[in-house]
Amino acid sequence: MLKKTIALFCLCLLLPMGMRAQDIYTLENFSKEDLNGTARYVGMGGAMSALGGDLSVMSSNPAGIALYRSSDVAATLSFNILEDAEKFDGKGKSHLSFDQIGLVYAINVGDNTCRFLNLGFNYHKQKNFNQLLNAGFRPNNYASQTWQMADLSEYWGEPKKATPLANMGWETYLLGVDDNNQYSAFGASSAAYQKAQWGSIQSYDFNISTNLSEQFYLGLTIGAINVDYNSYALYRENLIYDDLVDAGKYSLSNNLDLSGNGFNVKFGFIARPIASSAFRVGASFSSPTYYNLKMKSYSRLVANYSDDNSQYDHYTEVGGYEYNIHTPWKFNFSLGHILAKCIAIGAEYEYSDYSTAKVTYDDGYDYLGWGFDETDDHDLNAQAGRHLKGVSTYKLGLEWMIDPNFSLRCGYNYVSSPFKKGAYANQFINSASLDYTTTTDYMNLSGINRFTIGLGLKFGSFYADAACQYQHQSGHFYPFNLQYGEDGAINDGPSSKLNLSRTQVMFTFGYRF
Repeated sequence: MLKKTIALFCLCLLLPMGMRAQDIYTLENFSKEDLNGTARYVGMGGAMSALGGDLSVMSSNPAGIALYRSSDVAATLSFNILEDAEKFDGKGKSHLSFDQIGLVYAINVGDNTCRFLNLGFNYHKQKNFNQLLNAGFRPNNYASQTWQMADLSEYWGEPKKATPLANMGWETYLLGVDDNNQYSAFGASSAAYQKAQWGSIQSYDFNISTNLSEQFYLGLTIGAINVDYNSYALYRENLIYDDLVDAGKYSLSNNLDLSGNGFNVKFGFIARPIASSAFRVGASFSSPTYYNLKMKSYSRLVANYSDDNSQYDHYTEVGGYEYNIHTPWKFNFSLGHILAKCIAIGAEYEYSDYSTAKVTYDDGYDYLGWGFDETDDHDLNAQAGRHLKGVSTYKLGLEWMIDPNFSLRCGYNYVSSPFKKGAYANQFINSASLDYTTTTDYMNLSGINRFTIGLGLKFGSFYADAACQYQHQSGHFYPFNLQYGEDGAINDGPSSKLNLSRTQVMFTFGYRF
Protein backbone atom coordinates (compact mmCIF):
# COMPACT_ATOMS: atom_id res chain seq x y z
CA MET A 1 0.00 0.00 0.00
CA LEU A 2 0.97 3.60 -0.35
CA LYS A 3 3.37 5.22 2.11
CA LYS A 4 2.64 8.80 1.23
CA THR A 5 5.51 10.51 -0.47
CA ILE A 6 5.75 13.95 -1.98
CA ALA A 7 8.46 12.76 -4.33
CA LEU A 8 5.78 11.51 -6.71
CA PHE A 9 4.30 14.35 -8.65
CA CYS A 10 2.76 14.65 -12.09
CA LEU A 11 1.47 17.79 -13.76
CA CYS A 12 -2.29 17.75 -14.07
CA LEU A 13 -3.65 17.57 -17.60
CA LEU A 14 -6.27 20.30 -17.72
CA LEU A 15 -9.11 18.62 -19.59
CA PRO A 16 -12.80 19.61 -19.44
CA MET A 17 -13.66 16.91 -16.93
CA GLY A 18 -16.67 16.42 -14.67
CA MET A 19 -18.55 13.72 -12.90
CA ARG A 20 -20.07 10.70 -14.59
CA ALA A 21 -21.12 11.70 -18.07
CA GLN A 22 -23.11 8.65 -19.01
CA ASP A 23 -23.08 4.88 -18.62
CA ILE A 24 -25.63 2.06 -18.74
CA TYR A 25 -27.21 3.47 -15.57
CA THR A 26 -27.85 6.80 -17.24
CA LEU A 27 -29.38 4.96 -20.20
CA GLU A 28 -31.67 3.06 -17.83
CA ASN A 29 -32.63 6.23 -15.96
CA PHE A 30 -33.75 8.00 -19.14
CA SER A 31 -35.56 4.96 -20.58
CA LYS A 32 -38.07 4.51 -17.77
CA GLU A 33 -41.08 6.60 -16.78
CA ASP A 34 -43.03 7.13 -13.58
CA LEU A 35 -46.69 6.30 -13.15
CA ASN A 36 -47.90 9.89 -13.22
CA GLY A 37 -50.63 12.03 -14.70
CA THR A 38 -54.21 12.73 -13.64
CA ALA A 39 -55.45 11.33 -10.32
CA ARG A 40 -57.99 9.17 -12.15
CA TYR A 41 -55.29 7.63 -14.34
CA VAL A 42 -52.99 6.94 -11.41
CA GLY A 43 -55.85 5.68 -9.21
CA MET A 44 -56.52 2.97 -11.80
CA GLY A 45 -52.86 1.94 -11.95
CA GLY A 46 -52.45 3.51 -15.39
CA ALA A 47 -54.61 0.75 -16.94
CA MET A 48 -56.68 3.08 -19.12
CA SER A 49 -55.10 2.72 -22.57
CA ALA A 50 -58.10 0.82 -24.00
CA LEU A 51 -60.74 2.58 -21.88
CA GLY A 52 -59.60 6.05 -22.96
CA GLY A 53 -61.41 9.24 -22.11
CA ASP A 54 -58.65 10.65 -19.88
CA LEU A 55 -55.98 13.25 -20.62
CA SER A 56 -53.14 10.97 -19.47
CA VAL A 57 -53.79 8.27 -22.09
CA MET A 58 -52.45 10.75 -24.61
CA SER A 59 -48.98 9.37 -23.79
CA SER A 60 -49.85 5.67 -23.33
CA ASN A 61 -52.34 5.19 -26.22
CA PRO A 62 -53.09 8.32 -28.29
CA ALA A 63 -56.30 6.73 -29.63
CA GLY A 64 -57.83 7.00 -26.15
CA ILE A 65 -58.40 10.71 -26.76
CA ALA A 66 -60.74 9.82 -29.65
CA LEU A 67 -63.31 8.55 -27.13
CA TYR A 68 -64.00 12.09 -25.86
CA ARG A 69 -67.40 13.47 -26.84
CA SER A 70 -66.99 16.78 -25.01
CA SER A 71 -64.06 19.05 -24.29
CA ASP A 72 -62.03 18.71 -21.10
CA VAL A 73 -59.46 20.74 -19.18
CA ALA A 74 -57.71 19.58 -15.99
CA ALA A 75 -54.65 20.15 -13.77
CA THR A 76 -52.97 17.98 -11.13
CA LEU A 77 -50.89 18.63 -8.00
CA SER A 78 -49.17 16.00 -5.85
CA PHE A 79 -47.38 15.58 -2.54
CA ASN A 80 -44.50 13.09 -2.56
CA ILE A 81 -42.86 11.37 0.42
CA LEU A 82 -39.65 9.31 0.30
CA GLU A 83 -39.90 6.42 2.75
CA ASP A 84 -36.34 5.80 4.04
CA ALA A 85 -34.68 9.14 3.38
CA GLU A 86 -32.50 11.45 5.45
CA LYS A 87 -32.24 15.17 4.83
CA PHE A 88 -29.11 16.07 2.87
CA ASP A 89 -27.85 19.17 1.09
CA GLY A 90 -30.93 21.07 2.23
CA LYS A 91 -33.29 18.56 0.58
CA GLY A 92 -36.00 16.87 2.68
CA LYS A 93 -37.94 13.63 2.26
CA SER A 94 -41.14 15.33 1.02
CA HIS A 95 -41.98 17.86 -1.69
CA LEU A 96 -44.86 19.32 -3.67
CA SER A 97 -45.06 18.83 -7.40
CA PHE A 98 -47.11 20.27 -10.27
CA ASP A 99 -47.59 17.13 -12.35
CA GLN A 100 -50.09 17.77 -15.14
CA ILE A 101 -52.19 20.28 -17.04
CA GLY A 102 -54.02 19.53 -20.26
CA LEU A 103 -56.85 20.24 -22.64
CA VAL A 104 -58.90 18.22 -25.12
CA TYR A 105 -61.03 20.10 -27.63
CA ALA A 106 -63.70 17.85 -29.16
CA ILE A 107 -64.86 18.89 -32.63
CA ASN A 108 -68.15 17.41 -33.90
CA VAL A 109 -67.61 17.26 -37.65
CA GLY A 110 -71.10 15.88 -38.26
CA ASP A 111 -70.02 12.99 -40.48
CA ASN A 112 -71.68 9.60 -39.95
CA THR A 113 -68.42 7.74 -40.49
CA CYS A 114 -66.14 10.12 -38.61
CA ARG A 115 -68.23 12.11 -36.13
CA PHE A 116 -65.47 13.67 -34.02
CA LEU A 117 -62.01 15.06 -34.62
CA ASN A 118 -60.34 15.71 -31.28
CA LEU A 119 -57.31 17.88 -30.62
CA GLY A 120 -55.38 17.66 -27.37
CA PHE A 121 -52.46 19.06 -25.41
CA ASN A 122 -51.13 17.68 -22.15
CA TYR A 123 -48.14 18.57 -20.01
CA HIS A 124 -47.09 15.90 -17.54
CA LYS A 125 -44.09 15.11 -15.42
CA GLN A 126 -42.78 12.00 -17.15
CA LYS A 127 -40.16 11.32 -14.49
CA ASN A 128 -39.51 12.83 -11.08
CA PHE A 129 -35.81 12.66 -10.18
CA ASN A 130 -36.23 13.61 -6.51
CA GLN A 131 -34.36 11.09 -4.38
CA LEU A 132 -32.14 10.94 -1.30
CA LEU A 133 -29.57 8.17 -0.79
CA ASN A 134 -27.61 7.36 2.34
CA ALA A 135 -25.32 4.33 2.81
CA GLY A 136 -22.55 3.34 5.21
CA PHE A 137 -19.97 0.58 4.68
CA ARG A 138 -17.47 -1.61 6.56
CA PRO A 139 -15.54 -2.90 3.51
CA ASN A 140 -14.50 -6.55 3.37
CA ASN A 141 -10.73 -7.01 3.21
CA TYR A 142 -10.42 -3.23 3.78
CA ALA A 143 -11.30 -2.58 0.13
CA SER A 144 -11.02 1.06 -0.90
CA GLN A 145 -12.17 3.19 -3.81
CA THR A 146 -8.49 3.99 -4.29
CA TRP A 147 -8.02 0.36 -5.38
CA GLN A 148 -10.19 1.04 -8.43
CA MET A 149 -8.24 4.25 -9.09
CA ALA A 150 -5.02 2.20 -9.06
CA ASP A 151 -6.54 -0.49 -11.31
CA LEU A 152 -7.66 2.13 -13.84
CA SER A 153 -4.24 3.81 -13.81
CA GLU A 154 -2.54 0.45 -14.36
CA TYR A 155 -4.90 -0.50 -17.19
CA TRP A 156 -4.67 2.81 -19.08
CA GLY A 157 -0.94 3.33 -18.48
CA GLU A 158 -1.07 6.34 -16.17
CA PRO A 159 -3.71 8.23 -14.11
CA LYS A 160 -4.20 11.14 -16.50
CA LYS A 161 -4.91 8.67 -19.32
CA ALA A 162 -7.47 6.81 -17.20
CA THR A 163 -10.51 8.58 -15.70
CA PRO A 164 -10.53 12.05 -14.13
CA LEU A 165 -11.12 10.37 -10.76
CA ALA A 166 -7.90 8.34 -11.08
CA ASN A 167 -6.05 11.54 -11.95
CA MET A 168 -7.58 13.31 -8.96
CA GLY A 169 -6.41 10.45 -6.75
CA TRP A 170 -2.88 10.84 -8.10
CA GLU A 171 -2.86 14.61 -7.62
CA THR A 172 -3.90 14.26 -3.95
CA TYR A 173 -1.41 11.41 -3.26
CA LEU A 174 -4.01 8.70 -2.80
CA LEU A 175 -2.03 6.76 -5.41
CA GLY A 176 1.66 6.02 -5.66
CA VAL A 177 4.08 3.70 -7.46
CA ASP A 178 5.73 0.82 -5.60
CA ASP A 179 9.16 -0.73 -6.11
CA ASN A 180 7.83 -2.85 -8.99
CA ASN A 181 6.53 0.24 -10.83
CA GLN A 182 2.93 -0.78 -10.08
CA TYR A 183 0.32 1.60 -8.76
CA SER A 184 -0.39 1.28 -5.04
CA ALA A 185 -3.23 2.57 -2.90
CA PHE A 186 -4.63 2.70 0.62
CA GLY A 187 -7.07 0.44 2.38
CA ALA A 188 -10.33 1.63 3.98
CA SER A 189 -11.64 0.91 7.46
CA SER A 190 -15.04 2.51 6.74
CA ALA A 191 -16.84 4.55 4.11
CA ALA A 192 -20.06 6.55 3.71
CA TYR A 193 -22.07 7.86 0.76
CA GLN A 194 -24.80 10.50 0.55
CA LYS A 195 -26.60 11.87 -2.47
CA ALA A 196 -29.43 14.30 -3.19
CA GLN A 197 -30.92 14.54 -6.66
CA TRP A 198 -33.81 16.62 -7.92
CA GLY A 199 -35.45 17.81 -11.12
CA SER A 200 -37.63 16.07 -13.68
CA ILE A 201 -38.30 15.09 -17.28
CA GLN A 202 -41.27 17.06 -18.56
CA SER A 203 -43.31 15.98 -21.57
CA TYR A 204 -45.44 18.32 -23.69
CA ASP A 205 -47.77 16.13 -25.76
CA PHE A 206 -49.74 17.26 -28.82
CA ASN A 207 -52.48 14.89 -29.97
CA ILE A 208 -54.87 14.45 -32.86
CA SER A 209 -57.39 11.60 -32.85
CA THR A 210 -60.55 10.45 -34.53
CA ASN A 211 -62.95 7.52 -34.85
CA LEU A 212 -64.44 5.42 -37.61
CA SER A 213 -68.12 4.53 -37.19
CA GLU A 214 -67.76 4.66 -33.38
CA GLN A 215 -66.04 1.27 -33.53
CA PHE A 216 -62.44 2.03 -34.47
CA TYR A 217 -60.35 4.81 -32.93
CA LEU A 218 -57.03 6.23 -34.13
CA GLY A 219 -54.63 8.67 -32.49
CA LEU A 220 -51.25 10.30 -32.97
CA THR A 221 -49.21 12.09 -30.29
CA ILE A 222 -46.02 14.07 -30.79
CA GLY A 223 -44.08 14.67 -27.61
CA ALA A 224 -41.64 17.50 -26.93
CA ILE A 225 -39.40 16.72 -23.96
CA ASN A 226 -37.49 18.94 -21.55
CA VAL A 227 -34.84 17.63 -19.13
CA ASP A 228 -33.77 19.25 -15.87
CA TYR A 229 -31.61 17.04 -13.63
CA ASN A 230 -29.45 18.10 -10.68
CA SER A 231 -27.51 16.18 -8.06
CA TYR A 232 -24.95 16.55 -5.30
CA ALA A 233 -23.09 13.49 -3.96
CA LEU A 234 -20.52 13.11 -1.19
CA TYR A 235 -18.35 10.01 -0.69
CA ARG A 236 -15.98 9.67 2.30
CA GLU A 237 -13.41 7.07 3.31
CA ASN A 238 -11.29 6.52 6.42
CA LEU A 239 -7.89 5.34 5.16
CA ILE A 240 -5.46 2.79 6.59
CA TYR A 241 -1.98 1.49 5.73
CA ASP A 242 -1.00 -2.15 5.17
CA ASP A 243 -0.51 -2.65 8.89
CA LEU A 244 -4.04 -1.31 9.58
CA VAL A 245 -2.68 1.88 11.13
CA ASP A 246 -4.79 4.98 10.56
CA ALA A 247 -3.60 6.93 7.51
CA GLY A 248 -6.17 9.71 7.34
CA LYS A 249 -9.30 10.28 5.29
CA TYR A 250 -10.59 11.79 2.08
CA SER A 251 -13.85 13.11 0.67
CA LEU A 252 -15.06 13.24 -2.92
CA SER A 253 -17.90 15.62 -3.79
CA ASN A 254 -19.67 15.84 -7.14
CA ASN A 255 -22.16 18.40 -8.44
CA LEU A 256 -24.00 17.79 -11.69
CA ASP A 257 -26.44 19.83 -13.77
CA LEU A 258 -27.89 18.02 -16.78
CA SER A 259 -30.24 19.76 -19.18
CA GLY A 260 -31.54 19.10 -22.63
CA ASN A 261 -34.49 18.34 -24.82
CA GLY A 262 -35.92 15.55 -26.91
CA PHE A 263 -38.89 14.34 -28.89
CA ASN A 264 -40.86 11.19 -29.62
CA VAL A 265 -43.85 10.04 -31.64
CA LYS A 266 -46.65 7.73 -30.49
CA PHE A 267 -49.39 6.03 -32.49
CA GLY A 268 -52.39 4.22 -31.05
CA PHE A 269 -55.39 2.14 -32.10
CA ILE A 270 -58.52 1.01 -30.23
CA ALA A 271 -61.27 -1.26 -31.57
CA ARG A 272 -64.60 -2.54 -30.31
CA PRO A 273 -64.68 -6.00 -31.96
CA ILE A 274 -68.39 -6.38 -31.21
CA ALA A 275 -70.34 -3.27 -32.12
CA SER A 276 -73.00 -3.90 -29.48
CA SER A 277 -70.44 -4.46 -26.68
CA ALA A 278 -68.35 -2.02 -24.64
CA PHE A 279 -65.38 -4.42 -24.75
CA ARG A 280 -62.31 -2.76 -26.28
CA VAL A 281 -58.91 -3.84 -27.53
CA GLY A 282 -56.07 -1.36 -27.83
CA ALA A 283 -52.52 -1.30 -29.19
CA SER A 284 -49.93 1.43 -29.38
CA PHE A 285 -46.25 1.99 -29.91
CA SER A 286 -43.84 4.78 -29.06
CA SER A 287 -40.73 5.64 -31.02
CA PRO A 288 -37.48 6.06 -29.15
CA THR A 289 -37.11 9.37 -27.39
CA TYR A 290 -34.21 11.21 -28.97
CA TYR A 291 -32.49 13.23 -26.26
CA ASN A 292 -29.81 15.87 -26.78
CA LEU A 293 -28.19 16.49 -23.39
CA LYS A 294 -25.67 18.96 -22.05
CA MET A 295 -23.78 18.44 -18.81
CA LYS A 296 -22.17 20.96 -16.48
CA SER A 297 -20.40 19.61 -13.43
CA TYR A 298 -17.62 20.08 -10.95
CA SER A 299 -15.87 17.71 -8.58
CA ARG A 300 -13.58 18.14 -5.59
CA LEU A 301 -11.35 15.62 -3.84
CA VAL A 302 -9.86 16.57 -0.45
CA ALA A 303 -7.36 14.19 1.19
CA ASN A 304 -6.19 14.65 4.80
CA TYR A 305 -3.25 12.58 6.09
CA SER A 306 -2.74 11.81 9.77
CA ASP A 307 1.03 11.32 9.88
CA ASP A 308 1.89 14.96 9.19
CA ASN A 309 -1.59 16.59 9.19
CA SER A 310 -1.13 17.56 5.54
CA GLN A 311 -4.06 18.22 3.22
CA TYR A 312 -4.29 18.04 -0.58
CA ASP A 313 -7.18 19.49 -2.53
CA HIS A 314 -7.94 18.95 -6.23
CA TYR A 315 -10.81 20.48 -8.16
CA THR A 316 -12.03 19.89 -11.70
CA GLU A 317 -15.01 21.13 -13.66
CA VAL A 318 -16.61 20.97 -17.07
CA GLY A 319 -18.35 23.89 -18.74
CA GLY A 320 -20.38 21.86 -21.19
CA TYR A 321 -20.34 18.33 -22.53
CA GLU A 322 -22.95 17.24 -25.07
CA TYR A 323 -24.17 13.80 -26.06
CA ASN A 324 -27.34 12.07 -27.24
CA ILE A 325 -29.41 9.24 -25.79
CA HIS A 326 -31.79 7.14 -27.87
CA THR A 327 -34.21 5.24 -25.64
CA PRO A 328 -35.76 1.93 -26.81
CA TRP A 329 -39.02 1.45 -28.68
CA LYS A 330 -42.06 0.82 -26.50
CA PHE A 331 -45.06 -1.40 -27.33
CA ASN A 332 -48.38 -1.57 -25.49
CA PHE A 333 -51.34 -3.96 -25.69
CA SER A 334 -54.48 -3.22 -23.68
CA LEU A 335 -57.97 -4.46 -22.90
CA GLY A 336 -60.92 -2.59 -21.45
CA HIS A 337 -64.55 -3.32 -20.63
CA ILE A 338 -67.50 -1.63 -18.95
CA LEU A 339 -69.93 -3.77 -16.95
CA ALA A 340 -73.49 -2.72 -16.17
CA LYS A 341 -72.61 0.83 -17.24
CA CYS A 342 -70.96 1.44 -13.84
CA ILE A 343 -67.81 -0.73 -13.55
CA ALA A 344 -64.81 -0.10 -15.78
CA ILE A 345 -62.01 -2.68 -15.91
CA GLY A 346 -58.67 -2.16 -17.62
CA ALA A 347 -55.65 -4.40 -18.17
CA GLU A 348 -52.54 -3.92 -20.25
CA TYR A 349 -49.03 -5.11 -20.98
CA GLU A 350 -46.12 -2.96 -22.11
CA TYR A 351 -42.69 -4.02 -23.31
CA SER A 352 -39.47 -2.11 -23.96
CA ASP A 353 -36.03 -3.63 -24.61
CA TYR A 354 -33.60 -1.48 -22.62
CA SER A 355 -30.60 -3.32 -24.08
CA THR A 356 -31.20 -1.42 -27.35
CA ALA A 357 -30.81 2.03 -25.77
CA LYS A 358 -27.71 3.81 -26.97
CA VAL A 359 -25.47 6.87 -26.71
CA THR A 360 -24.31 8.88 -29.73
CA TYR A 361 -22.28 12.05 -30.31
CA ASP A 362 -22.88 14.78 -32.88
CA ASP A 363 -20.02 15.07 -35.37
CA GLY A 364 -21.40 18.07 -37.22
CA TYR A 365 -23.55 18.65 -40.25
CA ASP A 366 -23.58 16.10 -43.03
CA TYR A 367 -22.17 17.09 -46.42
CA LEU A 368 -25.63 17.97 -47.78
CA GLY A 369 -26.38 20.20 -44.82
CA TRP A 370 -29.62 18.34 -44.02
CA GLY A 371 -28.85 17.24 -40.48
CA PHE A 372 -26.31 16.02 -37.97
CA ASP A 373 -23.97 13.12 -38.42
CA GLU A 374 -23.89 10.93 -35.34
CA THR A 375 -21.24 8.55 -34.06
CA ASP A 376 -22.24 5.67 -31.82
CA ASP A 377 -20.38 5.04 -28.59
CA HIS A 378 -19.87 1.40 -29.60
CA ASP A 379 -18.21 0.14 -26.43
CA LEU A 380 -20.70 1.80 -24.11
CA ASN A 381 -23.65 0.61 -26.20
CA ALA A 382 -22.20 -2.92 -26.08
CA GLN A 383 -22.29 -2.66 -22.28
CA ALA A 384 -26.01 -1.82 -22.51
CA GLY A 385 -26.57 -4.95 -24.58
CA ARG A 386 -24.58 -6.98 -22.07
CA HIS A 387 -26.13 -5.75 -18.81
CA LEU A 388 -29.60 -4.36 -19.60
CA LYS A 389 -32.62 -6.40 -20.65
CA GLY A 390 -36.22 -6.17 -21.78
CA VAL A 391 -38.61 -4.57 -19.30
CA SER A 392 -42.23 -5.69 -18.93
CA THR A 393 -44.93 -3.55 -17.34
CA TYR A 394 -48.25 -5.00 -16.19
CA LYS A 395 -51.20 -2.74 -15.32
CA LEU A 396 -54.58 -3.57 -13.78
CA GLY A 397 -57.27 -1.07 -12.85
CA LEU A 398 -60.90 -0.88 -11.75
CA GLU A 399 -63.37 1.98 -11.41
CA TRP A 400 -66.77 1.63 -9.74
CA MET A 401 -69.20 4.46 -10.38
CA ILE A 402 -71.39 4.15 -7.29
CA ASP A 403 -73.63 6.93 -8.59
CA PRO A 404 -73.20 9.46 -11.41
CA ASN A 405 -71.36 11.84 -9.06
CA PHE A 406 -69.13 9.51 -7.05
CA SER A 407 -66.60 6.85 -8.09
CA LEU A 408 -64.07 4.60 -6.35
CA ARG A 409 -60.89 3.32 -8.03
CA CYS A 410 -58.01 0.94 -7.40
CA GLY A 411 -55.07 -0.39 -9.40
CA TYR A 412 -51.87 -2.37 -9.47
CA ASN A 413 -48.79 -1.76 -11.59
CA TYR A 414 -45.64 -3.89 -11.84
CA VAL A 415 -42.43 -3.04 -13.72
CA SER A 416 -39.71 -5.70 -14.02
CA SER A 417 -36.06 -4.99 -13.25
CA PRO A 418 -34.06 -3.59 -16.19
CA PHE A 419 -30.74 -5.14 -15.05
CA LYS A 420 -29.34 -8.57 -15.74
CA LYS A 421 -27.70 -10.42 -12.88
CA GLY A 422 -24.18 -9.15 -12.26
CA ALA A 423 -24.60 -5.77 -13.98
CA TYR A 424 -21.97 -3.19 -13.12
CA ALA A 425 -20.44 0.10 -14.30
CA ASN A 426 -17.49 -1.01 -16.42
CA GLN A 427 -14.83 1.72 -16.71
CA PHE A 428 -12.37 -0.49 -18.59
CA ILE A 429 -13.91 0.23 -21.99
CA ASN A 430 -12.91 2.49 -24.87
CA SER A 431 -15.70 5.01 -24.36
CA ALA A 432 -15.54 8.80 -24.60
CA SER A 433 -17.63 8.91 -21.43
CA LEU A 434 -14.59 7.92 -19.34
CA ASP A 435 -12.97 11.28 -20.11
CA TYR A 436 -15.72 12.89 -18.01
CA THR A 437 -16.15 10.39 -15.17
CA THR A 438 -15.24 11.24 -11.58
CA THR A 439 -17.48 8.71 -9.83
CA THR A 440 -17.41 4.94 -9.49
CA ASP A 441 -20.76 4.26 -7.79
CA TYR A 442 -23.75 2.50 -9.33
CA MET A 443 -26.98 0.83 -8.22
CA ASN A 444 -28.80 -2.23 -9.56
CA LEU A 445 -32.54 -1.76 -9.13
CA SER A 446 -35.22 -4.34 -8.37
CA GLY A 447 -38.62 -4.41 -10.03
CA ILE A 448 -41.28 -1.89 -9.03
CA ASN A 449 -44.58 -2.74 -7.34
CA ARG A 450 -47.17 0.05 -7.34
CA PHE A 451 -50.47 -0.06 -5.44
CA THR A 452 -53.03 2.66 -6.07
CA ILE A 453 -56.44 3.79 -4.79
CA GLY A 454 -58.56 6.78 -5.74
CA LEU A 455 -61.94 8.47 -5.76
CA GLY A 456 -63.79 10.89 -7.99
CA LEU A 457 -66.46 13.54 -7.42
CA LYS A 458 -68.56 15.46 -9.95
CA PHE A 459 -70.24 18.83 -9.44
CA GLY A 460 -72.15 19.48 -12.64
CA SER A 461 -69.50 20.20 -15.28
CA PHE A 462 -66.74 20.37 -12.68
CA TYR A 463 -64.96 17.35 -11.22
CA ALA A 464 -62.33 16.59 -8.60
CA ASP A 465 -60.28 13.40 -8.32
CA ALA A 466 -57.85 12.17 -5.66
CA ALA A 467 -55.44 9.25 -5.69
CA CYS A 468 -52.76 7.68 -3.52
CA GLN A 469 -49.89 5.65 -4.95
CA TYR A 470 -47.47 3.54 -2.95
CA GLN A 471 -44.38 2.48 -4.90
CA HIS A 472 -42.10 -0.21 -3.49
CA GLN A 473 -38.61 -0.67 -4.91
CA SER A 474 -35.16 -1.53 -3.58
CA GLY A 475 -31.66 -1.25 -4.98
CA HIS A 476 -28.23 -2.76 -4.38
CA PHE A 477 -25.81 0.15 -4.17
CA TYR A 478 -22.06 -0.20 -4.88
CA PRO A 479 -19.65 2.70 -4.19
CA PHE A 480 -16.99 1.19 -6.52
CA ASN A 481 -16.14 -1.92 -8.50
CA LEU A 482 -13.14 -4.26 -8.38
CA GLN A 483 -13.88 -6.63 -11.28
CA TYR A 484 -11.25 -5.08 -13.55
CA GLY A 485 -13.79 -5.12 -16.39
CA GLU A 486 -14.32 -8.91 -16.23
CA ASP A 487 -18.02 -9.78 -16.30
CA GLY A 488 -17.48 -13.19 -14.71
CA ALA A 489 -15.41 -11.89 -11.79
CA ILE A 490 -16.89 -11.20 -8.36
CA ASN A 491 -16.97 -7.62 -7.17
CA ASP A 492 -15.06 -7.58 -3.89
CA GLY A 493 -16.18 -4.03 -3.18
CA PRO A 494 -18.82 -3.29 -0.53
CA SER A 495 -22.54 -2.99 -1.22
CA SER A 496 -25.65 -1.88 0.59
CA LYS A 497 -29.33 -2.69 -0.01
CA LEU A 498 -31.38 0.51 -0.04
CA ASN A 499 -35.13 1.01 0.30
CA LEU A 500 -36.29 3.39 -2.44
CA SER A 501 -40.03 3.22 -1.70
CA ARG A 502 -42.17 6.33 -1.90
CA THR A 503 -45.76 7.52 -1.48
CA GLN A 504 -47.57 10.01 -3.70
CA VAL A 505 -50.89 11.72 -2.92
CA MET A 506 -52.40 13.67 -5.81
CA PHE A 507 -55.40 15.84 -6.66
CA THR A 508 -56.88 16.70 -10.06
CA PHE A 509 -59.38 19.48 -10.71
CA GLY A 510 -61.15 19.65 -14.06
CA TYR A 511 -63.99 21.03 -16.12
CA ARG A 512 -65.85 19.42 -19.03
CA PHE A 513 -67.72 21.53 -21.56
